[in-house]
Amino acid sequence: MAVSFVHSVGARPSGLVTRLSAVLTLAFVLFAVTAPAAAAQTPPSPHGHGSPGDAPAMDPGTTGDQDTSIWDTPWGPLSQYDRNLLINVRWANLWEAPSSDETAQRTTNSKVRTAAEQMMTDHHILDEAVLGVAAKLNVAMPTTPTPLQQSWQQEIHEKTGRDADDAWANLTREAHGTIFMLLATVRAQTKNDMVRDFAQQGVDIVMRHMTLLESTGLVRSTSLYVGSMASAPYQVMPSKNKLFVGIGLAVLVLLGTFAVVRIAARYNPRPRVAE
Repeated sequence: MAVSFVHSVGARPSGLVTRLSAVLTLAFVLFAVTAPAAAAQTPPSPHGHGSPGDAPAMDPGTTGDQDTSIWDTPWGPLSQYDRNLLINVRWANLWEAPSSDETAQRTTNSKVRTAAEQMMTDHHILDEAVLGVAAKLNVAMPTTPTPLQQSWQQEIHEKTGRDADDAWANLTREAHGTIFMLLATVRAQTKNDMVRDFAQQGVDIVMRHMTLLESTGLVRSTSLYVGSMASAPYQVMPSKNKLFVGIGLAVLVLLGTFAVVRIAARYNPRPRVAE
């Protein structure tokens, strides 16, 4: 008695095929969904490590630190992401401190005045801190706000009364939501002790500011964070285009896996006893 195998059309897939398909589906879906978010962050440098002393003292302008190398410092490795945190905080101080000062002087709303005065004071403190850290780590700091931030300043300045209060509360709340995500990410991931301590200080201050802004009763639910990668350099959140690409890849992988399972089911070998 001999045993031969034939392909059974319409047969159910074997347990091995089903398990393998499930594993492949999970792996590809996870890759498709997480790849865009990972792409939004700066990749590690292929050129090894540098040091603060080797870095040119260049003004980061409006694009941040483009050097992908990791610097060796007495406080631990300093990544491009660490350096751009310092730059982004400096940018925030450059426009939020004067805008809060102007708002505190012009507003007739007591809640807005209280929030603006506290934020002005805190941003001066945070600016001294970031400049001190940057000096020790030899990270170049910007001297002017970005064009987007300057447009926010101008928008607040051109309005009066409640409109000015509303513009200040919502624009600064958007900006704080963005920098808060960056601060929290670096606080959790950095390997540099000095940057970690500074990020913790920033997290505490920015969280207080978000609470103050929300206490004015002017902040809208749409003013949570800046949603444009182009307008907010080194923003933590991936752009909408990258999110759509990730979702599209996930759908394609699911459809492809379904097709593989169907084909495997149609050609699953089944033993036949030959007399």
